[in-house]
Amino acid sequence: MPTLATLREDYAKEAFELHRIFEEAGPDLDMDRVKRLEGTSEEKAAEIKRRNDVLSDIAKEIEGLEHLQNIGKLAGLRHQQASEVPSRPTFNGSGPLPDNGGSVLRSKGLELFLRNHKGYQAFRDGRLGSVGIELPVREFKTLITLTTISPQNERMGLVNMPLEERSILDDLAQGATDRPIVEFYEETTVTNSATMVAEGAAKPESALAWTLRTEPIYKAATWIPATREALDDVAFLQSQISNRLRYMVGRVEEAQVINGNGTPPNLRGLLNRSPQSEAVGAGSAIDAIYRGMQKIRGSAGTGFAEPTALWIHPVNWTPIKLATETGGRYLYGGPAQEPGDSIWGLPVHQTTAMPTGTALIVSRSYAEVIRREAINVTLSTEHASYFTENKVAILAESRLGLAVFRPSAFCAITGLA
Repeated sequence: MPTLATLREDYAKEAFELHRIFEEAGPDLDMDRVKRLEGTSEEKAAEIKRRNDVLSDIAKEIEGLEHLQNIGKLAGLRHQQASEVPSRPTFNGSGPLPDNGGSVLRSKGLELFLRNHKGYQAFRDGRLGSVGIELPVREFKTLITLTTISPQNERMGLVNMPLEERSILDDLAQGATDRPIVEFYEETTVTNSATMVAEGAAKPESALAWTLRTEPIYKAATWIPATREALDDVAFLQSQISNRLRYMVGRVEEAQVINGNGTPPNLRGLLNRSPQSEAVGAGSAIDAIYRGMQKIRGSAGTGFAEPTALWIHPVNWTPIKLATETGGRYLYGGPAQEPGDSIWGLPVHQTTAMPTGTALIVSRSYAEVIRREAINVTLSTEHASYFTENKVAILAESRLGLAVFRPSAFCAITGLA
């Protein structure tokens, strides 16, 4: 029986492939434009329905396993409450909520989520000194007090700091592990000596070789102190906690996947994995991107993979997006174009985590973000003199690694203006 992590990965792969098929078909669902499937228009339509049925079956299996997972968490919580022996338990859910509290957090916010969280209730009542909370969705070091954010008789909406919320991690395969190190074998030698052979002649020998690769799992984390009064009395903190924790830890993860130098505790990012490269040189950035795509496909390169996305800094995408023909018409769509940038049929995702002057063409199947631990939030008074000062330490952390199965399936475009 497949594991929950395997089912989720299969679901993501199947959904992505179906999405690409509909991209090829276009808004008019022209089956003749679909090159990823073979056969007549009727046969292609039947294959799309079959793939959708496969997705539905996988979703049902995931739902069943997630239900069992929630039953297990609830049973563990009941056991802990009945035994009353843990002095510092960690609660990884909100009790008997059907989806680990995810629907409550998304629709009602963190405040109601915490009200339903039995561990947090015990923490607020003083029966526990600390509690760990795993947020069902991926989402401060100045002390937050009522002096800085006190409730008022009338207050307009909160104006947030301008923070980038783009993310590119979903462009790579997603996996999970329960170990601190992940191992896999990379095929490093393929010598194809196959040829036509005359009767009675010796046959040529080919060669295959694999190399064991190891990828460590590292931690991204941050924390802030806050007073109990601030958490109790200021309503807007419910959204701030969700948004800021996701931003702070998530941005570190994204930067590490792209630029990590590999020196512990840093990941070794894609740009430091010896991907193929293509310089703009005297030509245009548009031409260089297509040449890089062809290198990944195998033309003058060794990738033999299909590119799936382009990562680029907004500064470098602007002159490409604004390129025009002699008559002044935009090459990549005018102001009235539907949202969603692309080039040579490749989705373009902008992120300031990419260094300026460099873009990266990625191939989804050949790199995987492997998570040992999702973003967890722990609240505790057991820090210094926090208990007597009515302060709470709020810690957010995640553990992840990056496995790159074929570095040549990625290509860096250098020298962008």
